Amino acid sequence: MLIDILPNGIPDPTMAQPSVVDVVESIGDWTTFSLKFGLQIENEDVPMLQDERFGPEAELALRVQNGASFEVLAKGHVTQQKIIIPTGGDGASLTVMGADICIAMAREHKVRVWPTTTDAAALNEIILSQGFIPDIQLPTTITHTEDKNSLTQRESDWHFIKKMTARNGCWFWLRYDPILMMPTACIKRPPVDVASSADFYVSGSKRNVDAVEIEWNCERTVSADAMHVDVRTLSDMEGNTLESPINALGSKPFAQIVQATRKRQLSVAVDDAGDLMVRSEAALIEQSWFIHARLSVAYSVIQKVIRAHSVITLHGIGSRHSGKYIVSRVHHHITSDDHTMNIELIRNAWD
Repeated sequence: MLIDILPNGIPDPTMAQPSVVDVVESIGDWTTFSLKFGLQIENEDVPMLQDERFGPEAELALRVQNGASFEVLAKGHVTQQKIIIPTGGDGASLTVMGADICIAMAREHKVRVWPTTTDAAALNEIILSQGFIPDIQLPTTITHTEDKNSLTQRESDWHFIKKMTARNGCWFWLRYDPILMMPTACIKRPPVDVASSADFYVSGSKRNVDAVEIEWNCERTVSADAMHVDVRTLSDMEGNTLESPINALGSKPFAQIVQATRKRQLSVAVDDAGDLMVRSEAALIEQSWFIHARLSVAYSVIQKVIRAHSVITLHGIGSRHSGKYIVSRVHHHITSDDHTMNIELIRNAWD
């Protein structure tokens, strides 16, 4: 098998090997996994169904080879099982399903008020309480105070993190140390400026992809008008934004492609005009991904593991659409034969 299944993050030579592993990672959601095993019936019993390593809330780490090193696709808890036992027992199977450790942050609804804090400080506190290493880069340093708008949590830690990252125009994702399995929680704006991690060729002597599907939709918001009134001074605040503030992945960003007005009106409670500007920027960052692409690659061909939130480069699909894309979703399908990655890409510009 091309993947290691590690109970509690530790190798176990007695662990049964699955015939198929599926892992799905995507922007804005926790990673899910499923492991399919064949079942053996012994003395009218099925011993594997009593294996606590696959029981409720059991912790599993899924690690694959990535070139000369390793990559942890997921580390999390078993949430459910699917058992199929045909008449006679032949072809019986067990599918163990779970999600990464973010799911634990969604189990408890909380009500909490920070009288004086910043977005980054509140997120840092929650991340540390979960045992993660924080890597937080927010565009705002505004301090929320009790005499303006205290920062209040009225949801689970997971949903609070999603809300806070979204309103700052950021994404949240986990990266794991391949040996210690320690997770780093990244909260940053889309990583459009990082180097490309892989090159995909659709034509020519370097071809490593059979086909690419591309679609674009220009009916998306380009600019935003944001307004609010300071509750203490009764003065007007403005946070108008003409286009997404992040760098384009091509020479012509979305805002320069369309001509007709596509504007959104925002009215949100904030502490100052800078905070209001961040909110309008966040709305436009989300709307700017007007190009979507899909492709499939095999590890045996590219010798790399592709991850969500990374940047790749497409070649050989014409001057307009060749270039850098961000990976928004990867479905890893792993068998004894190969590791196939069904990849979805997004882009905020063309050439």
